[in-house]
Amino acid sequence: GGSLDNVVVIDKNTILNQDGLRFPDEFVRHKILDSIGDFSLLGLPVIGHFKLNKSGHAFNHAFIETFFSNKQSWETRTIS
Repeated sequence: GGSLDNVVVIDKNTILNQDGLRFPDEFVRHKILDSIGDFSLLGLPVIGHFKLNKSGHAFNHAFIETFFSNKQSWETRTIS
């Protein structure tokens, strides 16, 4: 279950956890892990470069659907 030990609780502009954040860049780390998780759902390794700005699950999902609906945007290769 959720508790102040495993979540960050924010009220307007204040972090309510007594010890604050675990890392100074904790929000950035969370966004990066979210994006890695979203793209891992493709089921294929991605060789490429992603530059995201304030993305979230909905944006990542829409990007993946749009990108992969255009077959000229990507290809699969067997790497030996």
